[in-house]
Amino acid sequence: MLLDPAPERGRLCPRCRRRIVVRRVDGRRVLLTEEALAVFEAERQRETNERNWRSARRRWLALARGVSAPSARISRVAAAPPTAAAVEASRDLYLAAADHAVRAARREKRWEEVARVRREQAAALHLAAGSPVPPPEELLALHREWSAAALRSAVGFGGRVELVAAGCCEICDRDDGHAFRIAAELRAHRLPHEGCPRGLCPCDWYPLPDAKAAKRRVRRRRAAAVPEPAPTPEPAPPPGAEPGA
Repeated sequence: MLLDPAPERGRLCPRCRRRIVVRRVDGRRVLLTEEALAVFEAERQRETNERNWRSARRRWLALARGVSAPSARISRVAAAPPTAAAVEASRDLYLAAADHAVRAARREKRWEEVARVRREQAAALHLAAGSPVPPPEELLALHREWSAAALRSAVGFGGRVELVAAGCCEICDRDDGHAFRIAAELRAHRLPHEGCPRGLCPCDWYPLPDAKAAKRRVRRRRAAAVPEPAPTPEPAPPPGAEPGA
């Protein structure tokens, strides 16, 4: 039966007296019976779930590539149907690869690499958890591990660092631009700032080169004495020539 005009909202069908439910899909009106509504809503939910699962899996696998996860495993997880289990597998793959990368970087004292991986890991897990404030203890531990590695990477420049708050909040701004000794900060665990409304604040450490760094002294070698050239003898006058001529 053709309904002209089509209803804009739910109403009873003039012929069968059953209720008509109006829904919109991509800007178009869809007219449903109440019996078909449950199937329609379930299908819409399935499409939404799959879209979210694909997006989450794509984010975890991008992070996994950044820490050199095995490409074969990445391809296998990416080819699986989009499900909650596939998202969990991509997350586990990333976390295992991140821990492996951190262990390798620690052995070689590549502290910048340790800092990069741990900060990315803490931020990704915090976002996936819904950005809770305050963050759970395991995320705070990862962020503190980033801070310690960042401080150790700055030791080669000197004994102090500057804290840059990047306009985060009033709590973080109290330390913005201040200099701190690396040895003390490795014990203090200042970051992330307690009470920061972001949970894991974006504050960062920047090295401050020591102004009084010892310069290498170069010993000057004493120049060797150069002997004076011997005087050139004057040629003898020809026979018969008068002296002084």
